[in-house]
Amino acid sequence: MALHTIQRAETFMSQVEQKIRALLREYSEGKLNSEQFHMLYERYSSQRLIAQQAMLTGDERVLREAQGEQSTVAIKDQHMGKALGLRIYHNQTAAVIETLGDFDVSAFVISPVLTDLRRMMDEGKLIRPRAERIEDRRWLLYAVEAHTTVVTIFRNEPSPLQIREIQRLHHDFEVANQSFLAVAQVNSASLAYPFYAFVQRKLKK
Repeated sequence: MALHTIQRAETFMSQVEQKIRALLREYSEGKLNSEQFHMLYERYSSQRLIAQQAMLTGDERVLREAQGEQSTVAIKDQHMGKALGLRIYHNQTAAVIETLGDFDVSAFVISPVLTDLRRMMDEGKLIRPRAERIEDRRWLLYAVEAHTTVVTIFRNEPSPLQIREIQRLHHDFEVANQSFLAVAQVNSASLAYPFYAFVQRKLKK
C-alpha cells in the first residue's frame, strides 16, 4: 500500500510541476493578474511539499487531502479582474462624457489622478495605463488618449490582457469619434462606444 501511495505521490508531483510551468507561462503572457498568480503559486507550492511528504512517508490520507482542494478554475475565477463599469472624461474640459455600467466612485478619489495625468500630458510625457487599488477588492484603471481619459472600475486587479483590451477599445473610440472630440462641447449622444460590448460582457459573468 505504501509503495502504491509513493507511486501516486510521484505522479501527483509531476502534475503539480506541470501546473507550475503552465502558471509561469500564463503570467508571462499577461493572462493572469498578480493576485491570481500568487494564490495559485502558493497552492501549487503547498501541494508540492505535501507530495514530497507522501513520497517519504507513504501517507495516503495526506495525499488525498491535497488532491481534494479547491479547483484551479475556481481560484482563477474568484480572483479574476471583472469590469464593473467605466467613465469617460474629456481631457480638454475635464467634463464627464459618458458613464457605462456601474461606476460609484467619488470624484475626490479620481480628480487628483486626472489632474496629475493632465499635467503629464501638458509636459509631453508618455502616459502608460495606471491601475490602482482603491478598496479591498476594487481597482481603478486609468487609460489616456489624445482627447479622453477612460477610468474603468474592476473587482479584483485587472490582468495585463484586460488592460490591453481597454487600451484597444479606447483607441478605437478615439479614432471613431475624432471629429466630435476635438471640440470644447462634446455631444455624447453623437458618439460611438466600442466599450458597450466589453462592459456588458463583463457584467454578465
